[in-house]
Amino acid sequence: MKIILENEAHSGKIKGRLNFLGGAALTSSNLTIYFVRHGKTEWNLTGQMQGWGDSPLVEEGIRGAEAVGTALSDVAFEAVYTSPSKRTQDTARLILGNEEAELHLLEELREMHFGSWEGVRVAELDVQFPEERHEFMTSPATYDASANGGETYYQLEKRVLAGMEKIVQAHTEGNILVVSHGMTLTLLMHLLNGGTVEAHREKGARILNTSISVARYEEETFQVIKINETGHLTQSVQ
Repeated sequence: MKIILENEAHSGKIKGRLNFLGGAALTSSNLTIYFVRHGKTEWNLTGQMQGWGDSPLVEEGIRGAEAVGTALSDVAFEAVYTSPSKRTQDTARLILGNEEAELHLLEELREMHFGSWEGVRVAELDVQFPEERHEFMTSPATYDASANGGETYYQLEKRVLAGMEKIVQAHTEGNILVVSHGMTLTLLMHLLNGGTVEAHREKGARILNTSISVARYEEETFQVIKINETGHLTQSVQ
């Protein structure tokens, strides 16, 4: 089975429609999915590339996750999904206020893989690989990851959409919490809002730590309700 996004205008809003191919029957779904980027980490502060590598949440990241929990305290979650990275799991448990909370770990929700750039300071990479870094930042269509052996944007797209397919097939109704990563959510939310891989670095919202984005999924269609909401962080992380 394969998932494909089609972009369409509908009542003045942009929607991403999911087409499931392969002949399997799908039940009607009515889901609300809350997407949260993990709390700020040590490598976020030091400017190190953090994809499949990992570093602990700092105090600001902990407070941000707790603020998300407060903002979503009235939402009952049917299920909670994170990447296997500890920073997303820690964030999810802080949101839920429960260290023993059951989490569904999806490889597809991992951050973009940066290969040999993992853990290296961005400032150093800008000096060592100026052309490759410029392409990485500005040209998703031509960035081929040959300089570091990591993922391309097209590989990231295929992976994260496969993860969303798993989620929407596993649930028919209710609220779902997804805790993932900056590059992954920046691309995903732009796709779900009708955008393309090629344009997402220029036109997509840069998803911030412990921001909240929300989308509804009904009749095989995503409608983005909110992107990159940070109002809940105004007082809590200061």
